[in-house]
Amino acid sequence: MSPVDGLADDAVNGTKDATGGEVDTEHDATRDDPAPVHITVDLLALLCERAADADPEAENVVLDATPAGELIDAPTDIDPATPVLTHFYFPSAGGSVSAVFGMDLGRPAGSARFLSHPRGDRHLTEEDDLAAAVLVAVPPYERENVIAYDRRGRRRELVVVDAEPPEERVEE
Repeated sequence: MSPVDGLADDAVNGTKDATGGEVDTEHDATRDDPAPVHITVDLLALLCERAADADPEAENVVLDATPAGELIDAPTDIDPATPVLTHFYFPSAGGSVSAVFGMDLGRPAGSARFLSHPRGDRHLTEEDDLAAAVLVAVPPYERENVIAYDRRGRRRELVVVDAEPPEERVEE
């Protein structure tokens, strides 16, 4: 996998984005990102476990968020409107629909993606599916080896939240 042009430069010196354009280094995500990516500790552990189990194959999982104010035992220092990644959609969801229509209609777009890079490349690549936030995990798939990016390939702070999403029930 080759890094997206400019992404490697951005991670090193904060001067290029995924399109090769200049990045405002005064507001570079690696220094003072006003919008960190929040994820629950349990979801992050589950995703790392899935990546380790899939290795040497890559994982590509759609993630979705819950507002912090709806979480059980949410920290009080997080704005209640802050999206916290709490859910994932199974990668195989919607496979038969995709086979018929040629596009993935079986699962929602989600607000983020979790990708594993078994070869250890910490950067986004041209082959990666992008979303508003992208989490890239590399071996040994511990939480310290997960890096958050925005869709332009700029690093974002990853904040792990010790809270749970509310219980969901299906209406009968």
